[in-house]
Amino acid sequence: MRKVLIIIGIIILIIVAGGAVLVSTRQHLTFDAPYPEVTASSDSTVIERGHYIVRTLAPCAACHADPAQRQAYASGADVPLSGGFVFDIPPGKIYTRNLTPDAETGLGSVTDRAIARALRYGVGHDGRALLPFMEMQGLSDDDLTAVVSYLRSQAPVRNAVPPHQFTVLGKVVKATVLAKPVGPATTPLVRSPRGASVETGRYLAESVSLCWACHTQRSQVTGALTGPRYGGTTGFTESDDPGHSWSPPNITSDPETGRLSKMTEDQFVARFRQGRLLPGSPMPWQAFARMAEEDLRAIYRYLMTVPPVKNDVGPPMVKVENP
Repeated sequence: MRKVLIIIGIIILIIVAGGAVLVSTRQHLTFDAPYPEVTASSDSTVIERGHYIVRTLAPCAACHADPAQRQAYASGADVPLSGGFVFDIPPGKIYTRNLTPDAETGLGSVTDRAIARALRYGVGHDGRALLPFMEMQGLSDDDLTAVVSYLRSQAPVRNAVPPHQFTVLGKVVKATVLAKPVGPATTPLVRSPRGASVETGRYLAESVSLCWACHTQRSQVTGALTGPRYGGTTGFTESDDPGHSWSPPNITSDPETGRLSKMTEDQFVARFRQGRLLPGSPMPWQAFARMAEEDLRAIYRYLMTVPPVKNDVGPPMVKVENP
């Protein structure tokens, strides 16, 4: 029996040591991905479209805003996208990057094509796989150009953001589940659809505003979707307010549990125009309230085509005991 235990112990030790070596050697993998043919434009119309995407449809400041100006952002101000906000999650502390054109700490020394590649293929300018938190791989070619053009038009802000601090779990996930960059699932559109159509709504909800990203249950470790699309989720917490847990609602048309079954198209638009009604709600109401009416109608019409999901997520907010 003693010999058997020794052999088992040696096998376990070998497995653990081998796993540690594997994880260690896969922390700095690099990848090749095509560079989209994108050049920043100085055309005011293109830049304005980029502003609308970055500040209203996306909105990038939810993660990339200066942490010291979170209140200003919540009130609707266009605060600098200088990064530094930290997501303290099981895989570690993840810091958002500086997206201003500062040459030393931001995107000033990164080419237009490299910025476009990061957005579309999840590969950084140094070839590393980016964490799949910025899921805008489906941006159309013209909108990708608009976003890069707007980012270039900002005032540079010097802000050196710390590197990510991965836990042991985070390093394992990074070396395995998230080892490869995530590109677009289908060929992106050349031009973005416009008008209050289901096609436009699908594009906005799936590739720009990313409604599914918060309104679908997902793993807190890998980010993978674990529930039916748009069926709502529970246990959504924010670093800004760890004392409360939020439940993004089921936004399908299920007659019993779906939020859209209880709203007409006009009511849907009116609700967005009201902005934030629940203090502390993580939904970026201050940005979405400024959406063009035809875009809001398009999203509603698309969501009404999504298969209904029966899932009651409960009250929108609950207090967390001993956060």
